[in-house]
Amino acid sequence: MSPFRFLSRVALLAATAACAAAQRTAVGGPTAGCYSLMVADWDRTVAAATGLPGLPNYVALDPAASGPRGHRLTVPAAWQSVGPNPEWASWRNENGGLILTFLGPRGTLEIALRPTPDGLAGDGITPLQGGVTPVRVMMATSSCVGLRGGAA
Repeated sequence: MSPFRFLSRVALLAATAACAAAQRTAVGGPTAGCYSLMVADWDRTVAAATGLPGLPNYVALDPAASGPRGHRLTVPAAWQSVGPNPEWASWRNENGGLILTFLGPRGTLEIALRPTPDGLAGDGITPLQGGVTPVRVMMATSSCVGLRGGAA
């Protein structure tokens, strides 16, 4: 095989790999916007395991990077001091779905959401202490009005 032919094949393979990688990252859950967050089964045991009194009613997926956990998750003003640090809430696309992460003073809660006809739905995937039942969460597209003026 001639060197020119070899380099042409290498270039073709590199271009194909780059396109495949771009397609994989383009596929996934939502990338930005406002959502209402509905938690079906939050109770005292979840609050005790995580140290979080609950989850906010509204969130916005912000494309800004938030450390190793993904992107910043914007919450209502009343919730901004709930977490132990400024990166307490984040999100990332994973395997065609969305992972929300909330860092509480006593534990982390990660929620895996998948697209549904009405928005996104899923369960907590973090094993919580004491065999606490996973939290069921639903997200639906919303206006950002719930994120203004300290509304929760």
